[in-house]
Amino acid sequence: VMNHINVVCPHCKKELQLPVDAENITCMYCAKPIDVKSLIDEKRKADNENYDRLLSEAEALLNDEIFNYKIKLRNFKKDIYPKQFEYYLGIFSKSLKQYSLAASIDNKATEYFAGVLFDRFQNQLENEGIKKENDSRFFDYRYMIVLFTVPAIMEQKTPYAEALADSFLNKWNTKYPKSPLGKSNFESINSGFRKKSCFITTAACTSLGKGDNCEELNAFRKFRDEWFSKTEYGKEKITEYYIFAPIIVNAIEKSKNKSFVYSQIWENQLLPCLKLLKAGKFKECAEQYENMILSLEKKWLQ
Repeated sequence: VMNHINVVCPHCKKELQLPVDAENITCMYCAKPIDVKSLIDEKRKADNENYDRLLSEAEALLNDEIFNYKIKLRNFKKDIYPKQFEYYLGIFSKSLKQYSLAASIDNKATEYFAGVLFDRFQNQLENEGIKKENDSRFFDYRYMIVLFTVPAIMEQKTPYAEALADSFLNKWNTKYPKSPLGKSNFESINSGFRKKSCFITTAACTSLGKGDNCEELNAFRKFRDEWFSKTEYGKEKITEYYIFAPIIVNAIEKSKNKSFVYSQIWENQLLPCLKLLKAGKFKECAEQYENMILSLEKKWLQ
């Protein structure tokens, strides 16, 4: 396959697509001779200079607030999430746009910039003395990345942005396999807050042919609204589910054997949870459900 490069004729300024191994050619528009090698060398030099400049600008535009915009789930107000996200996007988007321009010149920008983002988060954790994954402050960062950082990257809606999100998440999940993160976006998270959906339970019931108003789903919803939400950490945990459940379901939906996966979730995790619920063992049911979420995060947020 012959490789081509887009250049501008130095005489008539028309854009041309030329084979990279050509030496001399006549412009199809003005019929004047072109030294292809010289023209390609000049373009590559300009591209390299632009690449370095754009990547430097992207890095320079990363302010500290991007990496320390923490939220605590207990204090998190889902009703103002759209405004919070809009603010965070505003302080991050200029850097992301410069990155995307650099990546459009050379895709090696993706791995480099993902490393920059990951290192900045690592430095922030170290500066606060956060060394263990069970530190509550570590979880605050984890939620912040899922609610704001990754969705802000995805909001750029370019292949370069999605590649950046994938590379960053790969670095995070390699470093923290017990606390993995998945690819999130603003629309799915905000939709979860608005609809108050039991995402995983709903997905499993739907896969098994049960309706949205089935007995099992209504039992879980009643448990959530009338008991669990009134416990000390209930609202915090429910908010956590709304954040991570859509990402888990999205990952399962992309698998080739999703029907089998949902049937296993139902048989091994949701059904025992439902039996505890019907027996009035609400605390045990909550523990069973939380263990299910944790196991699904480790399996599907990779």
